[in-house]
Amino acid sequence: MHARHWLAAGMAIAALAAPAVADADDAGAVFQSRYGELRGALLARDAAAARAILAPGYELTDIRGEVQDAAAMLERNSRTPSDPARKTDTAVLSATVNGALATVEQRMTASTTRAGADGVAHLMELELVSVDTWVKQGDTWLLWRSAQKNLTARRDGEVFLTQQN
Repeated sequence: MHARHWLAAGMAIAALAAPAVADADDAGAVFQSRYGELRGALLARDAAAARAILAPGYELTDIRGEVQDAAAMLERNSRTPSDPARKTDTAVLSATVNGALATVEQRMTASTTRAGADGVAHLMELELVSVDTWVKQGDTWLLWRSAQKNLTARRDGEVFLTQQN
């Protein structure tokens, strides 16, 4: 049996046995915490810690519709320049739990200050909304699928790029 079939069978069995999160507020708090752990691992460039939050077979569909696996996503993250001035945050917008699967809509925001060609510092902001699927393995929620849906980039508060997938 292929790994994908094992994962699907495991999720089906877990969905029958797993209790649902008590309510949407509880679910939101659980996933808010998991996103915080993932963000911390990615900022620290700790691939092992990030992989511990990702389910086997994790896939990211980026804003252009291109699919990346965990290795590609982590490699891209390792090439992102470090920026001590960058501030990032993730907010859970909604969370729906159905047994051992959860669908979470989340918004990631990032901002930093960069000097333009004119030497003047500009506030650069990014907002990215994704719809993610989490799978519960044992007592742990693991991120299985991420689909980036809306991207907005601003310079000094003015939108200069929007994209949708």
